[in-house]
Amino acid sequence: MSRMGSISGKLQREGEVLRELNDALLTVEAEALGKSSDFGYSEDEISKSRQFLMDFASRLCSALKEQSQPIDLQPVVRHLKSGMKPVEDWIEDLEALIRKIQSNEKLTYEGLVVLEDILSLLDAEFTEDLQRLYAR
Repeated sequence: MSRMGSISGKLQREGEVLRELNDALLTVEAEALGKSSDFGYSEDEISKSRQFLMDFASRLCSALKEQSQPIDLQPVVRHLKSGMKPVEDWIEDLEALIRKIQSNEKLTYEGLVVLEDILSLLDAEFTEDLQRLYAR
């Protein structure tokens, strides 16, 4: 596969993850605000979004604890490890988020901010990859 094809495939995967994370985050934010029915989210959609976020947070938490990470999480792990916030704090925040979702509690501001920060990092990585692709 050519370098261009490789980058294009990576962008497609990253774009899909971003879309799914964003959709799930919007759904649980609406739920946290008590506005899920105003936005037309069903209980099933809310449950699926919570499950998706919990699975993602679990995978990311595991990746932060291990030396080798799944390829799709390497960029965000690299960003988190090189940032100002200690990795241990990210792990603690993710574990708290996972516990809240598992206990079916509505997510609080703190949990939502953690997810928004991660989504922002993924979006920045996606933008950098797009710029590399179009710079060719």
